[in-house]
Amino acid sequence: MKTRISKSLMVVVAAGCFSALAVEPSEARACGGEWAPEVYIDHRIQGVARAEKMFEAGKVDQAAATVIRMMPHIATLKASRSTLVERSQRMLAVAVARADGALPVAEEVPDYARGTWLGAKDADRQTNLSWAVSALRQVDELKKDDPSVQTELAEVLAKVPEHKKEARTILESLAQRDLVSTPEGYAVLAELRKEAGDAKGQKVALERCAAMAKSAAVCRSTEAQS
Repeated sequence: MKTRISKSLMVVVAAGCFSALAVEPSEARACGGEWAPEVYIDHRIQGVARAEKMFEAGKVDQAAATVIRMMPHIATLKASRSTLVERSQRMLAVAVARADGALPVAEEVPDYARGTWLGAKDADRQTNLSWAVSALRQVDELKKDDPSVQTELAEVLAKVPEHKKEARTILESLAQRDLVSTPEGYAVLAELRKEAGDAKGQKVALERCAAMAKSAAVCRSTEAQS
């Protein structure tokens, strides 16, 4: 009889502990729950991964909107302190450059997180492009000679008049080693060569752009001006 009562008590106590786990982890420790630590799930890990897939699929603006929603204060964060921040800032900076400083994300980003990202004013667009340059310089420092980061940095630099010379220097160096990592990089190089009066070089860059691009639109704007 005592054995049956003891077993019943054990079941009740165990049930109480499991209930505590379901409600509040700190209560579980009162039941000897040191083996069940509190777990914090950072949903940004999956969110950034999803944004990267969008980015790779060509949905650059959607990827940017996702990043801004997850990290409303991303402009003030340091890439050196978090791989997630580094990856997010990299995507956002490239998106800003390709949108000329005015991200078309009004329908996807709530008011409180928009900041200057919509680029409603010229000053906002300049602020966004300046941030993009700064952010990718930091990522470049962290990655050290990563051709893909350097290609993206050059793409952003080319959007700021005073940095165009530096952008071309980077891209010409990469092109000589066949290391320009994106068709957009070649499109930018084609435009920079055009501005410098290098028609032959522009044509070569456009051919490389077309060979890499999934969509002819990537190279078309520069081609149309030639």
